[in-house]
Amino acid sequence: MSGDRGSSLPWSWQQVSSCPLAARVSHTCSVVRGKLVIFGGTTVAQSKEPLNDVVVFDPVAGWDRVRCKTEGPARSHHAAVAILDRYVCVVGGWDGKQRTSAVSLLDTESFSWSDLRPGPANDPPVGLSSHTCTKLSETEMIVVGREGGVRMQRRFGSVFHLKVDVEKGGYEYREAAYHASSRSGHTASVIKVPGEKTCALMVFGGRDSGDYEIIGTWKPRKIQVEEARCPDLEAGFTKLVEEGVAKKQAPKGIHHHTATTIGRYVAVYGGECFARARDTVCDDIFLFDVGGKHGVWYHLKSWNEKNSLKRSGHVTCIMNGQMMVVGGVGPDAKTPCGDIYALKIN
Repeated sequence: MSGDRGSSLPWSWQQVSSCPLAARVSHTCSVVRGKLVIFGGTTVAQSKEPLNDVVVFDPVAGWDRVRCKTEGPARSHHAAVAILDRYVCVVGGWDGKQRTSAVSLLDTESFSWSDLRPGPANDPPVGLSSHTCTKLSETEMIVVGREGGVRMQRRFGSVFHLKVDVEKGGYEYREAAYHASSRSGHTASVIKVPGEKTCALMVFGGRDSGDYEIIGTWKPRKIQVEEARCPDLEAGFTKLVEEGVAKKQAPKGIHHHTATTIGRYVAVYGGECFARARDTVCDDIFLFDVGGKHGVWYHLKSWNEKNSLKRSGHVTCIMNGQMMVVGGVGPDAKTPCGDIYALKIN
């Protein structure tokens, strides 16, 4: 099943597929060997009952709910990172009873789960949910987000390095020397710092502010920056900027959005706006251009309802050169959607 929402407009959303198995929110979706591996989340917004199923979308073979050899953990509001184009590393989240900082591993060759063991130097966060886990290499990630409940929050949120050893089946958290403002439902993307020859983590959203933070600094050779190979989409963004379709405008405070690095741009899409009492779910796309001496925000506003796609608690993935939107709730902020859409520059 496919179709365009506004194919005659400068940009539009093209439906790639639709399946009830994808109708979930606060889940994760990882690209492994050219397939989408969807895990966890909930089938009802704000539900306390997380899923533990694995659903795979193969662009050729279609949909499949995988019967894993070993039972996986139930999780929502978690984070996941693909490792070695084989494993899905699931970090933290809500397990149905509490927020956890536990780490589990799904082997997509055997479709078996394993709970990794904390190492002797492990210094874990109190509990994680609606946090981020950003890959720095095949063994190291950086975790940003709230710890535990609201009453336990500090004014500034801790940042943790997470080291994972797939062969030994272990992990260790280590608190970083730097901090970020307390956030939940935010995004964290590795970017090339504008005007410099270094990389850093750009943390945005998750609080009632349009400000972003740059934390950590690494030389490019020290980390493995995953750059999305989407030359057509990057060129399309540049075209929209040069033609004035994308207007200079910074986003306001949002949460439960996504941020995808595409060449020189970080594409921030959807989420819920703090400033609105009604109609809180957004369809906006904001482009943060890091290709110049200074970072610049641009706004792609929906022209009409034909190219409007409101989503929150969704996931965006890069596969086959396309930015795909998977799951999340729609305009009513309650009902999960089972569609996959790809962004198309016309």
